[in-house]
Amino acid sequence: MDSRIEQPPLRRQPVNLFVLHAILTLAWVLVTGTLSGLNLVIGYVLAGIALWIPRGLWGDTLYFARFRRVLSLAGTFIYELVVSAIQVLQLVYTPRLQFQSGIIAVPLDARDDLEIMVFANLISLTPGTLSMDVSDDRETLYVHSMAIEDPEADKHDLKRTFEDRIREAFE
Repeated sequence: MDSRIEQPPLRRQPVNLFVLHAILTLAWVLVTGTLSGLNLVIGYVLAGIALWIPRGLWGDTLYFARFRRVLSLAGTFIYELVVSAIQVLQLVYTPRLQFQSGIIAVPLDARDDLEIMVFANLISLTPGTLSMDVSDDRETLYVHSMAIEDPEADKHDLKRTFEDRIREAFE
């Protein structure tokens, strides 16, 4: 008679990559000894790369696709921030102010509160635009723009530049 007890096969528990990513980012901050926005971003990116290299171990490839989309959104925001800051400087330093400001009603495709909040905040952080209000039915975001040339084109640009990328990042 065999006296060995048969053990059930080991099952891997799924790893919460978001938590692991946050822990590695905080470890970076602790190791470097500097708590700053730039150092957090550097730690976040390096932790993402460190998790991506052995991605076959985690089994969750959706997290890495989302990570890439969040980085793309951040890059787009930084680009738009620089471009709009230059445009606002040009408008302010032009001898004769010849621009038309106004309020644009941007229809929202985003329905989640987090997506709407991020969209509104990215607009407000971009020079020359300010999110004013969201309609009660959450279908329209009212945006004040310093310079409106074509309201329909401006709506399309805001949606294409920010809202579409936000929805992709949070799906």
